[in-house]
Amino acid sequence: MPDWRLEFFSKIIKYSIDITTYMLYSLIMTAREIMEILKENGWKLTRVTSSHHVFSKEGRRPVPVPFHGKKDLGDFGKEILSQAGIKIRR
Repeated sequence: MPDWRLEFFSKIIKYSIDITTYMLYSLIMTAREIMEILKENGWKLTRVTSSHHVFSKEGRRPVPVPFHGKKDLGDFGKEILSQAGIKIRR
């Protein structure tokens, strides 16, 4: 087995995932995946303005998610989840 596969699978086994903590195997996330995580954590879609979907939750500031089809958001996806107060660990 190539070295990179062994390293990848050992990382998967090493971490556990619960409802409020998401481990990102890579920083490549689409807007659709981020929106699913927000919905699972009680955020509701309040409005859509152009290509931005705005989610809100009682007692929190609204969080905009740019939606551009299947385009990856990269590090910005991590920042969106951070604004929403969702813990991320690697």
